[in-house]
Amino acid sequence: MAGVLVSLTEQSIDRTIEYLAFMRPYGFDTIFTSLQIPEEAAENLMDPLGQIGRFAEEHKMELMVDVSPRTFENFTLDQLKQQGVTGLRIDNGMENAEIAALTHNWQVSLNASTIDPSFLDELRNLNADFASLEAWHNYYPRPETGLEWGTFKSQNEWLRSQGLKVGAFVPGDGQLRGPLYEGLPTLEQHRYQSPFASFLELHTEGAVDLVIIGDLSLSEWTMSQFKSWHEGSVLVGVRGQLPSHVWSETHHNRPDIARDVIRSEDARRYFKGDIPPENCVERPRGALTLDNDNYKRYKGEFQMVLNPLPPDERVNVIGYVTDEDLSLLPFLQKGRYSFRFVAREPNRE
Repeated sequence: MAGVLVSLTEQSIDRTIEYLAFMRPYGFDTIFTSLQIPEEAAENLMDPLGQIGRFAEEHKMELMVDVSPRTFENFTLDQLKQQGVTGLRIDNGMENAEIAALTHNWQVSLNASTIDPSFLDELRNLNADFASLEAWHNYYPRPETGLEWGTFKSQNEWLRSQGLKVGAFVPGDGQLRGPLYEGLPTLEQHRYQSPFASFLELHTEGAVDLVIIGDLSLSEWTMSQFKSWHEGSVLVGVRGQLPSHVWSETHHNRPDIARDVIRSEDARRYFKGDIPPENCVERPRGALTLDNDNYKRYKGEFQMVLNPLPPDERVNVIGYVTDEDLSLLPFLQKGRYSFRFVAREPNRE
């Protein structure tokens, strides 16, 4: 499951709808927005909220809205329902009995980082409907305040054991949200990392059920990675590539996982022909290599380097993974994901 954050005020509603229309076909089925915007008059929020709600209903998406007791000074629950809101994210300030009552009519998300056993016990005693209860972590606009991985993961594993679905945020790399414009991640380690790599980390290792893009949009490149993921393969950017047959192929890491390299189990199997020695230079992390004629029966072996290796007259360096996508290598090493390559210079859209 995946979702996107949208703002009712920081971008035009036309741009928001365009973004949602692009993301929906690629598995993004949840929309998150906030009504906690003190500098905006409440009546100015209803029209964009309603347009987003109608889009969500038409495209079978959930619409989760961030609320607090102050929200209900300006909006009623009936008004929110009429605008297409399907869920309420409650951070703090609401009594447990009120939360329990809401779960019988709404999908309710609570702050995943602050839930503890006594809180859940009290909700059970208050007859809360746990089928309608989720746990979402916050996002952290200020650098150095995002969560730490180990505590985050162990909390998520416990929340899942209690029957709760877990949500968390990763940063975007398109239009960032103000006022700091430094990403909206849940985890500090994701703040300046590729959104797609951050998504993969939460999806595969973070005990997270729902990953939400925290900023207002993604770059064209990152959107193409999510599109490719939805279609079944990881898209990896390449720079400085030399001509080779491997660029047009789809690859898989071998099941016998190597320490220093990712070995394509596909490339050598199908290649016929000569590979003369060329560009036999040092192999830093992210180097893409092809074994040449000097490597005898290994000729045609295609690898991505994980740990720096020295030059070898039997190994041609034919390109490099872009810096932004180096964070994908651990997932390609451990998982049985198919992957393919697209030529892309660093920081180029």
